[in-house]
Amino acid sequence: MAHRFEQVKSEGGVTEWRHTDNGLTVLTAPTPVAPVVAFGIVYRVGSRHELPGHTGATHILEHLMYKGTEKFNRDKGTEAARELHRVGASFNASTWLDRTNYFEIIPVDRMALAVDIESDRMRGALVRDADLESERMVVLNELDAGENESFDLLMKSSFALAYLEHPYRHPTIGWRSDVERMSGDVLRGFYDTYYHPNNATVIVVGDVDDATALDHVEGGFGNIERAPAPVPDLRIREPEQRGERRFDIHRVGELGNVALSWHIPEGLHADLPALSILTQILGDGVTSRLYQRLVETNRCLGVHAFAMELHDPGLFQIFAAVSPGVSHREVEDSIREEVARLVQAPPDQNETARALAQTRTDLAFHHESPGQILGGLTEAVAMGDWRRFVRELELVQSVGVEDLQRVAEQYFSDHNLTVGWFIPENGAT
Repeated sequence: MAHRFEQVKSEGGVTEWRHTDNGLTVLTAPTPVAPVVAFGIVYRVGSRHELPGHTGATHILEHLMYKGTEKFNRDKGTEAARELHRVGASFNASTWLDRTNYFEIIPVDRMALAVDIESDRMRGALVRDADLESERMVVLNELDAGENESFDLLMKSSFALAYLEHPYRHPTIGWRSDVERMSGDVLRGFYDTYYHPNNATVIVVGDVDDATALDHVEGGFGNIERAPAPVPDLRIREPEQRGERRFDIHRVGELGNVALSWHIPEGLHADLPALSILTQILGDGVTSRLYQRLVETNRCLGVHAFAMELHDPGLFQIFAAVSPGVSHREVEDSIREEVARLVQAPPDQNETARALAQTRTDLAFHHESPGQILGGLTEAVAMGDWRRFVRELELVQSVGVEDLQRVAEQYFSDHNLTVGWFIPENGAT
């Protein structure tokens, strides 16, 4: 089959193609490590695109996309999950702040099935009211489960307080009241707005050459028309935070938790590689400063640091699980003291070298298999440029000690900080 894709650019073993008629973007990455192909599609729509009162629409719609089309549905015995299980495929989907993705890891000789399923539901999903009612209960159960997890509660509340205007303040799963009253009409309108080829990127990684991959994609997606109107791209700028914000959560629980969050730039910003290395220095692994100070001394059961790489400015977060009998204040003060040390003086060469080595190891792991490459490209697409994935090792290696202190000084200020405590009702500290 003759395909209608034009090459846009190529880098690091990945090539970008654009369909000349409907605008579909395709990324191909031939990776002949095993006779499988990781096939995925990323829609540039996430919870940041939701309007007030409609939070959770992206996530519920993701659920409904598995409930069938005219071709793939339970009544005919051809539902997508059944067909994929028959050929030994693994598959899933997820919703996040900036994107929704669907993927299959499938034997290479069955790639046509993955293409058939994803192209069929791009415009053929039924999105029925009856299915909405059943999935609504599933999502509400997920919400209830999250209410019993201190980490989930702290994460949700941290975003809700750190952001005042930007829609990152809304949880991807949605606020409960919005989920309870979500209508089929809202979801069908959301689907008709965002699920089009010119708002999607297909990713093909595995034991398949470019020409074969493009022929398959052309056969499934080539005749789907582009969106009838421009696809909205919501852009809201969060104002600068000008003072520390705090919250407490009092719930029944066994352990206390502390969360500190600082605003940082968007994922494609030049400072993100340095911030990523700082997660290693502060809270990732047994040699990190906070692990040594808090976990090795039995004051915390665990500590973790994250630099969120998002389409819009994100958060640098540190979470610590407080040991019984230890005060939240002591743990928070310890974290703040270690962060202040980074602001006042750069880490030494040995500590920096260890953090760089661990970061390189982690990044190398992300490039090992078709599924991992697919996942990395998915997040880079969501950030706004797939080349972020193929360049990440180079970007990390270019970070110097002076960069680490500079970004710490720039972002780790008290006026840029949101602090949350989870305080167990049966033992507040």
